Amino acid sequence: MKRIATIIIAVLVLINAAPVVSFGATEPPAILAETAIVIDVKTGQVLYDKNMHEQREPASTTKIITALLALENLDLSKTVTKDAETPFTEGSRIYLLEGEQVTVEQLMYALLLESANDAAVALGKEIAGSVPAFAEVMNKKAKELGAENTNFVNPNGLHEDGHLTTAYDLAMIAREAMKNEEFRKLVMTYRYIIPATNKQDTRYLYNTNRLIYDEKTKVLVNGVMRAAKYEGVTGIKTGYTSHAGGCLVSGAIRGDTELISVVMKSTDAGRFADSIALLDYAFDNYKSVKAMDGGTILGEIPVKRGSERKVQVVARQDAYATLPSEASSSLVKTEVILDDKVNAPITKGQKVGAVEIYAGDQHVGTVDAVAAGDIPEGGVLSVIGITDETAKVIERVIASILILIVLLFAAYVALKRRQIRRRKLRRRERTLRYQDQNSRHRYDEHWRY
Repeated sequence: MKRIATIIIAVLVLINAAPVVSFGATEPPAILAETAIVIDVKTGQVLYDKNMHEQREPASTTKIITALLALENLDLSKTVTKDAETPFTEGSRIYLLEGEQVTVEQLMYALLLESANDAAVALGKEIAGSVPAFAEVMNKKAKELGAENTNFVNPNGLHEDGHLTTAYDLAMIAREAMKNEEFRKLVMTYRYIIPATNKQDTRYLYNTNRLIYDEKTKVLVNGVMRAAKYEGVTGIKTGYTSHAGGCLVSGAIRGDTELISVVMKSTDAGRFADSIALLDYAFDNYKSVKAMDGGTILGEIPVKRGSERKVQVVARQDAYATLPSEASSSLVKTEVILDDKVNAPITKGQKVGAVEIYAGDQHVGTVDAVAAGDIPEGGVLSVIGITDETAKVIERVIASILILIVLLFAAYVALKRRQIRRRKLRRRERTLRYQDQNSRHRYDEHWRY
């Protein structure tokens, strides 16, 4: 009974508050990091919070948003020629030279594996022309993703006054980046080779994220020494400077549950231990439960003035709810709310309603209900609810009737003409008979006398 009560309390706390602390089957772990967060990737639900909205320097975890913007704005196969300034970037780098030609893809691997600061500058300049201009692009993107307490000054995370973010904001940025399959591939690569360029010999790059590969290095997690390599890891990015301390944005997946953890201002080794402890805690205590498959047909909505009278509606994406690990999946329910009607034109993917997700009686999330196809604006008859297809049928019927009328009229005219010809012929025949009879009469009268 006590166990059931604990689960119910956990559900209510999870639903009614973004931060989730000190409940569930186990206590949250003690960590070295000054700020931290764990989120459920599928729902965005916060599962652990330690000062998650306090600003800290992010060090090289900054490169997550740099990589995201590069993937959105640059062709990976494009060749980039280095300027004279970029090679003088400090800190971790691949020592790019002035005039050296490398591809965007090679810069991306250098950015996310070797954590190369010069690669970050090169990408930022390629996108925006200068570091200050790229910082503006970074901050605009961050705000779009819900990172309200973030201000980026450079693309690499080197110490500069005002270059600050929060654990929560980094989690939101990382969640968006992980929607990109190319990003996922990059951050899970252990080794990458840049072939010899026009300026330098072959380079060998290695990932700095020990959670991906390191079975030899041991870290202290909840009082137990264990390997840094983590089961189900999905990335993501390390960061370290003397000002920022040890930072790590990490991800992992088990079954339907995918997590992102962020730790800031830890130690070099502590960032890995902290992340392992937090991921373990979240996996032990929570799970993602699918409420609905993306693409599920939700019904139809009337379309006003459309080429079709109705549009089919589907769920935009998979819908999930986060529950305590021992809670029943049957707690998850959905409610479909669709617009009464929509005006044409309709575009595929246009939001026309919502799927509300509930855990018990509590609302825990929303997924868009969208149009399954395009519905262009209809013709003149659409005003009275007649679809273009029906209008075409009507047009064909009217055309057939008109053709029939024309044919009937032509037949009538032909008949009339025949009748007129017959009457003329009969009149002529009568005239001829009369003339013949009259001639005979005169002949008979002549010979009578």
